[in-house]
Amino acid sequence: MCLTAEALALFLNMIAVPEISMEPGRIVVHAETRDAHWVAVEDEWCTMAPQIDRMDRFASLRAE
Repeated sequence: MCLTAEALALFLNMIAVPEISMEPGRIVVHAETRDAHWVAVEDEWCTMAPQIDRMDRFASLRAE
């Protein structure tokens, strides 16, 4: 999933996560379950968090 810088800033303000780490080209949102890494790709910010969450849900269904 990728967002523009403006959309990412709005998203981060809306979720009000208490801890965010930032370095050039990377933002890490420290959430309860796991960290979400946002990486600068050209003029957008992208994360694999939705795909990772989906894989985890499928893995837990297979384990049952």
